[in-house]
Amino acid sequence: MRFEHFLSKVWQIPFTMLLFSLSICACSPTSPQTTTPQPSPIPLTPYHTSTPVTQLELDSTENSAALQSQLPTPTATPFIYLIQSGDTLLAIAQRYNVTLDDLLAANPAIDPNFLIVGDEVIIPTGDGSLAAFPLPTPISVELPEPHCYPTADRKLWCLILVENTYSQTLENISVQITLLEPEGEQTSQQSAIAPLNVVSAGEAIPLAVLFPAPVPIKFFAQAELITALPLDPNSDRYLDLSIQVDKTDFTNTFGEVEGLVIINNNENDRPANQIWLVAFALDSEGAPIGMRKWESTSQVLPGESIPFQITVFSLRPPIAEIRVLGEARP
Repeated sequence: MRFEHFLSKVWQIPFTMLLFSLSICACSPTSPQTTTPQPSPIPLTPYHTSTPVTQLELDSTENSAALQSQLPTPTATPFIYLIQSGDTLLAIAQRYNVTLDDLLAANPAIDPNFLIVGDEVIIPTGDGSLAAFPLPTPISVELPEPHCYPTADRKLWCLILVENTYSQTLENISVQITLLEPEGEQTSQQSAIAPLNVVSAGEAIPLAVLFPAPVPIKFFAQAELITALPLDPNSDRYLDLSIQVDKTDFTNTFGEVEGLVIINNNENDRPANQIWLVAFALDSEGAPIGMRKWESTSQVLPGESIPFQITVFSLRPPIAEIRVLGEARP
């Protein structure tokens, strides 16, 4: 597919750009709080089609053919895990059934007291070697194209919508987005991490990365899957929740959604100490055009609820729909 972009028009489009940021270290669940949880802004850019490759032209009206070459298939040896907000090395070790000593030995450069979201952690096997990690087995997820748009300060947002087409929940979805010049030469790479750890069957979640300035005048964006793991149905790392949306209002440029997060009853009567929601806006073609993450560390007992209110800003097309996904951990 071929299309073109005009820089002069892009800079003239008014929109609200908020900073895209993630926590740099993991935190253990905290004691109950009485303060109202506040959303942390993660504005993303829209895409308009579902073709496998996108070319962006920032200074020309001439279309170019889509790049046909494919990126190398990522290797599963050794198994790499990307640190996410809320992680600790002990929790990662327990998750993959390895000892903390083996995990530290495999990652001598990582400070266990200062984990950075997005950093790579090598997961060794039980004997401490760096051979391919046997379980869980990463699975293949079909990826649509990433679509990228420049900001006023010449940075570049790239967004991709990943859908879980499997019948089971997926965990730790991450994607590598690469910028390539028309001749196929790689210019930059960034890893995109899903804003939630888990994505239920049939759900889709947006991932985004921000490329620093300057970016090439002409380039293509391609994506390859880094991780997508099937969640063990017997896992107790997450609690069952329900999201009750009571009100959704939106204009062309921003929308607001509010409601309740309900922690469903569980066998062990475990309360939720960490709740994450992500609200994202879609245009009339079903493409995501904005996203915002909401977090709470207030303890919520089984059967109880906590209110939420999230404002989502659109970066380009009018908003047609707002969806909310969530997860809770004890």
